[in-house]
Amino acid sequence: MSDSVTKKLFVETHGCQMNEYDSARMADLLGESHGLEPTDSADDADILLLNTCSIREKAQEKVFHQLGRWKHLKQKKPDLIIGVGGCVASQEGAEIGKRAPLRRSDIWATNIASSAGND
Repeated sequence: MSDSVTKKLFVETHGCQMNEYDSARMADLLGESHGLEPTDSADDADILLLNTCSIREKAQEKVFHQLGRWKHLKQKKPDLIIGVGGCVASQEGAEIGKRAPLRRSDIWATNIASSAGND
């Protein structure tokens, strides 16, 4: 990121211990590659990442509920980037794009483990 202002990253993790590791790894990689600084507050973030696990009960619905809660942040901060990663993103990426209460261009879905080099 070329801006002189440090961008902030908020990561929320739903799921297993591997997801916790993947979230930490992704935050580290984004910090190193883009100078992102972690924050404990979604309200303060420039980038929101939701890392998910489809093994947990109702995982898909939890994704859509969280995206709904983050919608108001996107309305206040139009440049906010929202990403969804993990198992649910891998399995339901197209559905997330259709059902999320945001425009498709407002979110991206990825396999965080692959992005973090944990294939």
